[in-house]
Amino acid sequence: MIANDQNKALLTVGNAALANAGWTAYANYCFAREKGLRKEAFRQLDNFLLAAQKWTGEQRIEFVKFLFPFFETVEEADYGPFPQPLSEKLVKPTLEDWCKKENSNEQPFRWYGTYYRSEEHLFKALAINPNDDLARQRLLTRWMNTIDFAIHHLPEGYIGNPKDDLDLAEKIQHHINQLTDAALIREWTNQLKEYVEIIRNYIEWEQSGHSSFEQWGRENNKKVTYGLNSTYYFEE
Repeated sequence: MIANDQNKALLTVGNAALANAGWTAYANYCFAREKGLRKEAFRQLDNFLLAAQKWTGEQRIEFVKFLFPFFETVEEADYGPFPQPLSEKLVKPTLEDWCKKENSNEQPFRWYGTYYRSEEHLFKALAINPNDDLARQRLLTRWMNTIDFAIHHLPEGYIGNPKDDLDLAEKIQHHINQLTDAALIREWTNQLKEYVEIIRNYIEWEQSGHSSFEQWGRENNKKVTYGLNSTYYFEE
């Protein structure tokens, strides 16, 4: 059974797909999947993908242009409505072909970079449109996840090299500053500031020679991890 948000997304995308007669089998996939009829859903999807083999390149691009805005605006739309066979057999090759000939529309590069994990494509999207905050945030998310992974076991242990992560943080801040939305800049900056504070504290602790990072944090009123209870206060 899939989550309620995915069910809502399946209905939303499926109903929208009915506007194009050539996408009816895909809409039926969404409706059957929402009802929990997995076998029937993938039978409909197979029919859709078989018909799509006869489409022109422009018809394939039209479907991709229809699909991805839902992924970017509707909760869970990039799960149930985006099954692996659709991704690999239709969407991915369509985006690859589109990117080869596109030089003025950043969308295919942003979509490919986001869903097929290509920083190169995200940078291409930003080269075409430096104000593409969605593409820039995809990069920020990837890089912030790298730092998050490095510190998520603290105070027990640090994964990686904290000085390298400080260098990465500088790159992150540079791209945060290029966002066009002031609220997003504040949000990303505040999150990064917390991460950097913890990394700097870890480096300071290493240099102190203290045996316990956690105890050092308590004694010096320093953050040693993030989230709830991230700051340790010395209790007399």
